[in-house]
Amino acid sequence: MAPHSFFFGLIIMKKKDWFRLKKYPHIDRRILPKERQMWIEKYVSNPDKVAKHAFLPFIHKVKKVRKFRKTYDEKTGHSIKTNDKVLRKSDSKTRDLYYAGHLDSLVYSYYAEKLNKEYEKKLKIENLGDVVLAYRAIPINPNIPNGQNKCNIDFANEVFEYIRNYPKEHFLVITFDIKSFFDELDHNKLLASWSQLVDSEDRLPKDHFNVYKSLSRFSYIDLIDIFKLFQNQLIVQQRDSIGKLKDPRKKRVSKIKYLKKEEVVAFCTKEEFLRNKNKLVKHAKYARNEKSEILLDKDGNKKIRNYGIPQGTPISAVLANAYLLDFDKSINNALNDVGGIYRRYSDDMIVICPFQEKDRIIELFHDEIDKVNLRIQKSKTQIFHFKKQAELLSCEQEFESGFINSNKKLVYLGFEFDGVISRLKPGSLSSYYRKMKKTVARSKRYAAMSGPNHGELFKRRILNKYSYKGANRKRIWIHDKSKNGFVKTDRYDWGNFLAYTTKAAGTMRKNRINSQTKQHWKKLNGLLKS
Repeated sequence: MAPHSFFFGLIIMKKKDWFRLKKYPHIDRRILPKERQMWIEKYVSNPDKVAKHAFLPFIHKVKKVRKFRKTYDEKTGHSIKTNDKVLRKSDSKTRDLYYAGHLDSLVYSYYAEKLNKEYEKKLKIENLGDVVLAYRAIPINPNIPNGQNKCNIDFANEVFEYIRNYPKEHFLVITFDIKSFFDELDHNKLLASWSQLVDSEDRLPKDHFNVYKSLSRFSYIDLIDIFKLFQNQLIVQQRDSIGKLKDPRKKRVSKIKYLKKEEVVAFCTKEEFLRNKNKLVKHAKYARNEKSEILLDKDGNKKIRNYGIPQGTPISAVLANAYLLDFDKSINNALNDVGGIYRRYSDDMIVICPFQEKDRIIELFHDEIDKVNLRIQKSKTQIFHFKKQAELLSCEQEFESGFINSNKKLVYLGFEFDGVISRLKPGSLSSYYRKMKKTVARSKRYAAMSGPNHGELFKRRILNKYSYKGANRKRIWIHDKSKNGFVKTDRYDWGNFLAYTTKAAGTMRKNRINSQTKQHWKKLNGLLKS
């Protein structure tokens, strides 16, 4: 997953729980809220049982994200034009996601919580609490118990403020990106990092080792394969008129996208899975290239895959952070020595340093990343020059050819900064308008098919999703059939994209964010009326 994606879902206004019950279908059935504590006390917290636990294969699916980009000359950064129009290209980025079984997910969450506590202790000892940003709960005000935590808005704003106040007349901001972060974590180094967290130098405890083994030698089932095999007998569990769960039954579902709507709770029983195991299960035992072809070693034998963990499990994030603990320590110490700063948000890294330290810092990053068997994406390394002239700070980007482009701005965690003003990254705004246009078009089709009585309903939903009318925090009420009415929950709907931009505009000093979104109402109404 890109780590700084916008989050507009429902969240609980309490201290974040270490385990959130999932509702996606798998092979084993869902864990109900009333069963959770029983499973923790009798199974998950028992090291002997976890040491012998047989993990189910992951359910695997590929997430595709289409991106529309302007094309730029790699040597100058100038946009490429055809017939006086900027040439744009459409490409797609794929990400492999893996979903653990429900009991497996509870195990991963429990051990993630244990490891995270130890990891936080290490960060405190090494003074890295402000360095590692992603996958952590960092309070805005440490003196307020259960207060709000920082998000990418706060992280970006802190970096921009540091740039504004940097004491040098000419200094650099350099951004780095780790290539295929989760997919290339070395298993031996991961095992060493894990052992470091639990203070076990010789070997991991048996329960921890079994969890490690399930991630380093994992097997999986493609979502499409298991759906097609059991499509006519998927297990559904619905509720009756008073909200009580009915007995599970089997039902045919025509398409994967209807799994949630049809309340599918499992693809099959464990017995049915075991009978069909050989048809479904794939192993990540051998190394493969980008075309999924098995690689061979110098002797012509299949190359064993000794790297990579599945992305999407509850424990993946803390393991990825722990894996880079020594790397973060080395880089941060080096930046402190030269009067700079270093920040890492998952695989996105940024440094601020004196101009004369450029070559040494870039070389240091490559040397240190080699020590943990990862790679820096050279194509994504960007160098920005910031210069103070007459009390104004200017931003220029240096390209590999040596060309300096004064029209380029620093982009970090979804925001753009030119040395004075902060703005939304243009791509984020474009994505918002594309989704708005697509949703309106689709809703018009549905409204036409549903008849005249549903047109206003679709319009209200669209306004809540894409206009200022849906930008306010609201308490979530749910329908309770047993009480024949609605009951208040402790959850909140945190609004839409404009809620996010409004928060950013209120957080960041000297920004033009509200001016970037002020045309949304005009554009939305234009689409609705057309």
